[in-house]
Amino acid sequence: MLTQRQLLILYKIIEHFTEDGQPVSSKTLVDEGFVAASSATIRNEMSVLEELDYIQKVHSSSGRVPSVKGYRFYVDHLLRPKNVRENEKMRIRDTMDSHIFQMSDVFYQSAQLLSELTNYTAIVLGPQSNLNTLTGFKIVPLNSKQMMLVLQLDNYEVQNMLFKIPYGLKPEHVKQVTDFINKNLVGESLTTVYYALRNDLPKMFEKYLAMNWNVTEMLEKTLRRSNQEQMFVSGKMNLLDFMEDMELRQVKDLYNLLDNEGTLITLFNSLYDEEETIDIRIGNELEHRLFEPFSLITVPYSDDHFGGGFIAVLGPTNMTYDSTLGAIQLLREELLDKLEDFYLD
Repeated sequence: MLTQRQLLILYKIIEHFTEDGQPVSSKTLVDEGFVAASSATIRNEMSVLEELDYIQKVHSSSGRVPSVKGYRFYVDHLLRPKNVRENEKMRIRDTMDSHIFQMSDVFYQSAQLLSELTNYTAIVLGPQSNLNTLTGFKIVPLNSKQMMLVLQLDNYEVQNMLFKIPYGLKPEHVKQVTDFINKNLVGESLTTVYYALRNDLPKMFEKYLAMNWNVTEMLEKTLRRSNQEQMFVSGKMNLLDFMEDMELRQVKDLYNLLDNEGTLITLFNSLYDEEETIDIRIGNELEHRLFEPFSLITVPYSDDHFGGGFIAVLGPTNMTYDSTLGAIQLLREELLDKLEDFYLD
C-alpha cells in the first residue's frame, strides 16, 4: 500500500512526464511546491517507488519516468478526466452543429476532430449495421449501360453502388426483383437479409443468372460496403511521432493494420463493452504485438435508435490520459446528442 506522499509523487511524475516527455527529478518536485517534503525525502520516496517498479531511472539522468506498472496503477486509481478547454468545447460543438447529410459524416468528423484535439490516432466505430433494419430498396437505371442499387437503413444511412446493366435485362425484370425484395426483405434486420442472400435468394433469382445478372451478389456487395464503412480512423500520421524504436517493417505492418477496416473491427470488437465502461489498455494488454508501444483508451456509446459503438484513441504509453479522456467523454456526449437530433429530424 502506497502512502499519501508516495501517491502524490507518482501522480506528479506521471503528470510531468506525459506533458513534456522529460524525466522528473526530485528538484523539479521540490521547486514546484506540491510535495511538502525536502529533496532528500522525495528522493527516498522515489527509491521506494522504483523498488516497487512503479517508476524507473533513466540512464545518465537523475530523473525518473513511469513504468508500465506505474501507468497501470495511475489509470486504475489516480486518473481523473481533465476538463476540456473552452475553445476546444466550442470547436467540438460547432463541428457537431454543422449540417450533416449522412450519419457516416458524424463518425468521420468525430474521428478527425478527436485526432486533431489530442494529436493521437482516433478510431470511431459507428453503430454496427447488423443491428439495423433494411427500410428501402431501389434499382435505378441511369443510362443504357449503368444502373444504381440503393439501400436505405433505419439509421438513415443510404448505401448505393453502380453496376453494369447486363445484356438482355428488361424493365420488367428489374420490377420483379424490386417488388420481391420490398415485399419480403424490407423491414427485416440485416442479419435476416444476409441469411436470405446466402440461402434463399440465389435459388429464387436463378433465372437471371442466364443473362449474367447476379442480383444477390449486387446486394451483398452493397451491404458489405455498409459494414466496412462503420470504422473511421483519423490521424494515423500522428503515430510517427512515437515510432522511433520501431523497425520499418513494424511501422508498415501497423499502417496496413489501421488501413484494414475488417481486421480492425474484429480486433476492436473484443474491446466493446456493453456496460459502457471506460477501458484503458497499455502495451501488451492490447494483445497485439504491433500495439505494444502504445496505449488505447476506449469509451463505448449506446443509442436507443442507432445501436452502439465506441470512440477510441491510440497513442504512446506516456499519452496525456487525463486530457485525452476528457476530450473523448465530451465528444461522446455531443455525438449522442447529434444522433438523437438526427433521429428526431
